[in-house]
Amino acid sequence: MRVAGISFTRAGSEQLRKILGGLQNDGEECKGYIAERFLTEPEAPWIYARDGSVGAWTADHFERADALIYVGAVGIAVRAIAPCLKDKMTDPAVLAVDEQGHFVISLLSGHVGGANRLTERIADMIGAQPVVTTASDVQGKTAIDEWAKERNLVISDRELAKEIAGAIVDGEKVGFFSDFPVEGGCPDGYENQIECKRNVWVTDHVNQTCTPHLNPVSTLRLIPRFVTLGIGCRRGTPLEAIRTAVTQTLQEENLDLCSVMQIASIDLKSGEEGLLAFAGEQKIPFVTYSAEELLGVEGDFSESAFVRQVTGVGNVCERSAILGASRFAKAVESQNKKRENQEDSREGRHDDQGKAELVIRKTACHGVTVAAARAELPILTVCR
Repeated sequence: MRVAGISFTRAGSEQLRKILGGLQNDGEECKGYIAERFLTEPEAPWIYARDGSVGAWTADHFERADALIYVGAVGIAVRAIAPCLKDKMTDPAVLAVDEQGHFVISLLSGHVGGANRLTERIADMIGAQPVVTTASDVQGKTAIDEWAKERNLVISDRELAKEIAGAIVDGEKVGFFSDFPVEGGCPDGYENQIECKRNVWVTDHVNQTCTPHLNPVSTLRLIPRFVTLGIGCRRGTPLEAIRTAVTQTLQEENLDLCSVMQIASIDLKSGEEGLLAFAGEQKIPFVTYSAEELLGVEGDFSESAFVRQVTGVGNVCERSAILGASRFAKAVESQNKKRENQEDSREGRHDDQGKAELVIRKTACHGVTVAAARAELPILTVCR
């Protein structure tokens, strides 16, 4: 998380140093801005001299930071952020802390932006009282947008998400279904595997595959980004051909493009303009692997002698999809174990690979081959 903080008094500057120091120790990327007359020697490397107005500082950091912290009066923060407000799904978390550290107040983006959780973290860190006013938190109920954000799930319909959040606050029952194992089980306040007027479905499919068949109009899909898309193509293949091949393949296999967390291919394609353009258009990372790395992937793949002659490996799309998904799975597993202070005791697998399955086998379309592999992971709070 990228955190930017600002203070206005000497006492506030001391409080800001304490807060950012704690967050920095927790692994967050922090920058603090205080008046030059309050700087000390030596100063922490993440503390900078503040110049210009608080409004200008806010405008400069509003889109670049994940969280803004104002150590001072709430009114200063409110006036500063007012001209910058856009959307609850994209605005950063905004917090206000009094200079004596008595209260930490969640002002903006409490759920999706993570302000409520950050408020509680900082309050615990400095011994302050957290102030959170969102209805679901006050009632101790699960806000589905925050639950999804923590697990890196894409929300299919923002308006429906608001309706479901309101329904939960009003005491209505909401059904919960998942195509994936959910660590910790069904969120509090939801009816597991029971169809209701409104429902939540964790899936990477577009159309219904679960039972009972839920009403798509009142069912919110939460989409995990566990899929690696493997793509092979001839040199010079245009963007339009790649886009068409991917779109048609995913539609035929009922897989949502939002589930794709990366695109993978062989390193010979690292400069392929069509692939780079498609990845950029979809804002999806593009990774490549050497022929040696791809040859080391175990599995039953559709091999081509011609492709082997050209690239050194008989199948690019399936092997790169599996390798990308398995490395992603391993990275998430390692991250979770590290946070839980556990050692990795797994045996029989490459050090950089976790579990992954091929969910779309090699599919050819206009000179483009497409495959997809899904990392085998539970829906985790720390999967982000």
